[in-house]
Amino acid sequence: MWQGHKEKPTSTRSMAREVVHPERPLPPWSRLLEHNAEGCLRKRSGEKEEHYEVEISNHLWSLWGSTQQVKPGENSSSSESGSERTSPPGQALACCVLACCAGSFQSLDSWNSSALDKIMSNGRGYYDESLATRQHWDRTGELCLECLNTTCFLDGHEFWVDIEKLCTGKLYSRTKSLGSALSKFFGQHLQTGILQLRDQALAFGFIPEFASGGAFFLFHCQARGRPLFKDCESAPYVLRMRKLQQLLYCMLITLDERRHNVPFRIYKVGCVPRAN
Repeated sequence: MWQGHKEKPTSTRSMAREVVHPERPLPPWSRLLEHNAEGCLRKRSGEKEEHYEVEISNHLWSLWGSTQQVKPGENSSSSESGSERTSPPGQALACCVLACCAGSFQSLDSWNSSALDKIMSNGRGYYDESLATRQHWDRTGELCLECLNTTCFLDGHEFWVDIEKLCTGKLYSRTKSLGSALSKFFGQHLQTGILQLRDQALAFGFIPEFASGGAFFLFHCQARGRPLFKDCESAPYVLRMRKLQQLLYCMLITLDERRHNVPFRIYKVGCVPRAN
């Protein structure tokens, strides 16, 4: 349950220090850390919190799906290793689209661990259906966002999906940075989108909330092993924050790309529930 209004405020600068602190190279939301940034003990290994956990008071919260055991180097929809890929696997893209659908009709306040598991299971089904459609037309190659079906299902609801590339840029560029691209995205009052950089994909958005005034979110489902989990463990998760700058921080830490001028793409994702 979302209870951000009860947290004690801290500065955005303290969040930045927490992310890059030289004595704590792990992300502050890493499951390998026994305590959060406030010094509170996390759930013990094997115990799953169904609702949001506080990472940095009044600034950052996390929500985790079920932990899965994966083989070393295993990829969700391709036999290629992550280091060899130049685009995200199709199944990860499909799950990101389903996360956008969830954000379009479910309040972030109501999201829980079970909701993330449903996003993953329905995302796998969406990927399989899109792949079958592609094979029906004798098309080959990896599924990209533009190749996914225009309809999908989540928790019994059917959605019409409109995916369109909004902009491109280069990481840490002076003129076409990720920060500038996000400002452009939300400046057009768009709600949900997907960021692609090399073999990674992140769903993100801003969801208006009556009680809290709205919140940004980031959905990631490709993390395996360090720096978030033990070896051979994986789980989908959502980070929730109040400010655009905090979303940018979390994206950069999640992508973990230190080279400059690496190309990225941002897609806007429109999800419209269909009447039953």
